[in-house]
Amino acid sequence: MLILKSLENTKIEIITEALLESFSDYFVPMRQSIIFWEEYWKRNRVRYDLSFGAFENGQLVGFIVNGIDYRDGSLVAFNAGTGVIPTYRGQKLVKQLYNFAFPFFKKNGIENFALEVITQNIKAIKAYQSVGFKIDKLYQGFCSCIPKVAFVGNYAAKEVERANWAIYQLLIKENYSWEFTKAGIEVSPMTFRYFEIFHHDEFIAYYIYNSISDTIVQFEAKGKYAYDAMYDHWQKNFDYLRILNVQHPEKINFLKQYNFENYINAFAHVAN
Repeated sequence: MLILKSLENTKIEIITEALLESFSDYFVPMRQSIIFWEEYWKRNRVRYDLSFGAFENGQLVGFIVNGIDYRDGSLVAFNAGTGVIPTYRGQKLVKQLYNFAFPFFKKNGIENFALEVITQNIKAIKAYQSVGFKIDKLYQGFCSCIPKVAFVGNYAAKEVERANWAIYQLLIKENYSWEFTKAGIEVSPMTFRYFEIFHHDEFIAYYIYNSISDTIVQFEAKGKYAYDAMYDHWQKNFDYLRILNVQHPEKINFLKQYNFENYINAFAHVAN
């Protein structure tokens, strides 16, 4: 008999084990490290008392891990990981878990719900839509070996110890994915490197680099000169780059200009 309950007293090793079994046949390789998932869920502001699992005979067979935080003035439950082990698929466990969770969310003042799912994962998209989620935006991921391109101009770049959010905010054009908002980055700021670019003392660009996953998680620039200067800094410091969760057309055009490949996409879903 299935028992649905919160994950508050479930060890992270057990949740990770269930996740890896759930995604054992997934088309994207999953990180195997418990430490990785512990840090990932920390950045996603997960509350295990508001995360839920389905258990049978003491075994965790399905789960939803939820990050809880404010976004755009509303308290949001963000699905930071859902899994159902293969032998329990087809039983609509995701829908059962959400139906079980909704009263707890309401009791805790949660008004909106969000998640991100890779566009190829059609079964998951249908499962979330059956609960009431709707596609809100498309995040695109890019990668490239960095070709050397001549840059005519001058700029100054520096690495800083912590993000200067007050000046970054002046350039931000889009809502970043849940994990890589200011709130997510500030959970473990030492995981990231922060680079700022200036032209004649004017702040024109910045980017934030995850030194563990070798990815750029935020970048912004003020006009074409600033984008080109930022690319010049990339080509002087990296041979290969991955850039996650881009949605603004201006930024997408910049990446395509420098022959970055759009290698993966994710839909952001919302419900209320």
